[in-house]
Amino acid sequence: MISGLKPVTLADKEIFEKFFARISEPIADTTFLMRYIWAEPLRHSWTVIDGSLCVFGFLEGKYVVWGPPVGGKSTEDALQKSFEVVEKLNSVEGINAAPAAIYIPECLFSEYQGIASRNGWRFDYWTQDYIYRTADLVSLAGKKYHSKRRELNIFTRNNNAEVEKYDFGKHGEACLELISLWRKQKEGNVSDKDREALDLEVAAARKLIESSTALHAEGIVVKVGGKLIGLAVGEKHRGMFTKTVQKTDFGFRGASEFILRELARHYGDCEFLNAEDDFGVEYLKQMKLAYYPERLLKSYLLEKK
Repeated sequence: MISGLKPVTLADKEIFEKFFARISEPIADTTFLMRYIWAEPLRHSWTVIDGSLCVFGFLEGKYVVWGPPVGGKSTEDALQKSFEVVEKLNSVEGINAAPAAIYIPECLFSEYQGIASRNGWRFDYWTQDYIYRTADLVSLAGKKYHSKRRELNIFTRNNNAEVEKYDFGKHGEACLELISLWRKQKEGNVSDKDREALDLEVAAARKLIESSTALHAEGIVVKVGGKLIGLAVGEKHRGMFTKTVQKTDFGFRGASEFILRELARHYGDCEFLNAEDDFGVEYLKQMKLAYYPERLLKSYLLEKK
């Protein structure tokens, strides 16, 4: 590892949260929970440069700055130095790629557009978080939700389901077993292109469950006949519930629709639910769009030319 860079550990939670609190409208990727559970599969490291928290990670064959440098007096200076770090990380592994920063939140659009313009850098759309009204997910009212109501009714008609608040001591082992089962059920339905993304998703999901107590993660589980067949776990963040992991046993038709409705009902005190971004995976994009988000919270890419 480059001198001065540190791995992301649970001990870093407080310092990450202190810096991320300065982002006026954060996306899911600018939270410690996300950076910690993805730290190993995405090779995260971090440091503070000129007073700014700078996080680095590996994606699509190269190292990048993961999210905006946060906290210092000059974002532009911190970016320039972060790009130097990325160039060193890539050079060590023989990678020739233009340095870039990804997951720049929409609330920083004007600032980063200005930086890009002054330096002749590329500034472009990266991805989007899917934001829903929890009340919409509970009611599923109107023609657009017809198919979701149908699947939900099939599940409730065929199963006497129990919903419980997630607790690692009670549910941790069964949740890890369900994640393994979900992977086996899913792998036959994804393209070779998305297979690596599936493996990364599973690794992050397992890390969330294993570390859920320390991360203060919360959510719900669904049981049928005493067997855990669904989980939805994430965190409350600034009045919004972010659903980080949702997994169900495909052998129970309508379980996915049921657990999302129940999650929204359980967190009805939050006006909005964030289902995070789609990681550029087509099947995730279609699943998220099928619930008609209230808003698509965009994030951006800044690439040095």
